[in-house]
Amino acid sequence: MQKGTLLGKPLQGHQGGVLSVAVSPDDKRIASGGEDNTVIIWDVESKQVVFKLVKHTAWVNCVCFSPDGKSLASGSDDGTALIWDTETGTVLTTLVVEDIGNSAVLRVAFTQYGLKLASATSNGIIRVFRTYTAELLLEFRAHENWVWGIVWSSDDQQLISASWDTTVKFWNSSTGRQIAQLHPGHTDWIHSLAIASDGSFIATASRDKTVRLWSTETYQQIGQPLEHSNIVVCVAMSTNGALLASGTVDGKLYLWSIRNTLQWLDEQEGYKKELKVEQQPRINEIVSPQLLLLFHHISLTTGGVFRTFKCSMSVHSQLASRCETYR
Repeated sequence: MQKGTLLGKPLQGHQGGVLSVAVSPDDKRIASGGEDNTVIIWDVESKQVVFKLVKHTAWVNCVCFSPDGKSLASGSDDGTALIWDTETGTVLTTLVVEDIGNSAVLRVAFTQYGLKLASATSNGIIRVFRTYTAELLLEFRAHENWVWGIVWSSDDQQLISASWDTTVKFWNSSTGRQIAQLHPGHTDWIHSLAIASDGSFIATASRDKTVRLWSTETYQQIGQPLEHSNIVVCVAMSTNGALLASGTVDGKLYLWSIRNTLQWLDEQEGYKKELKVEQQPRINEIVSPQLLLLFHHISLTTGGVFRTFKCSMSVHSQLASRCETYR
């Protein structure tokens, strides 16, 4: 990344185009999906094939590691999403997302603990499954066209989707209710969507030859669009959020420093939070002098012992608190 040079030779193993790649959380493995209907898991250090996974019957459009790296999800034109065991190369779960030939699975995404998997399809449908039981938890129409990007918010309470219909939308991940839509936005198809590791902003790549950054708190665009000379088909961000990579249809890779843009975002949102705090009434304006608050909390410790905590807080000229622990 410092020099922009290729590390060793390309990984060669697919019998056709490579449609998707993903890096494991520990950086030790790479997964790829291709036009040969296969998923390949590679060892980063040796650059050798660990597993060649053959189960899909059509192009593999997407691959995604679970947060612990023990599972890998893949989505295909055959209308299924598969969850693989990365240690054995066996199929753990088969999610039949669409009737074969009716619609393709374009994107898959795990929640932060890997308990749920979201899928996005070419007919605009988003589905959420329970990972290990294949139970369908949620299904709704999100877009009128192909959904080429889907990510979870940092707290897993929202799903964010991007489509060829030029829109980016935020959804309640429990109900499927739309929360927000970004606008004004891209003027042409959106090909790719990425979210920062802290969930504070997203990046979208489009046929309109731009990458745009958006705040996930205000739903507003951050800074100016990143202009390219050709159609942008993919976007990714470094873990620290300071570097953005984008790829165009003519085979060029762009590396962008977005540190200054994000610093501006932090300053703006910090100012808004300070303003919000200043507008809140002081505590002696909203409580009576004799107000007594009681909090009860029961927890189960690792040793199997129930503990009950009783805390009281009396608001008078100053705050005083007292806690008693009972076993």
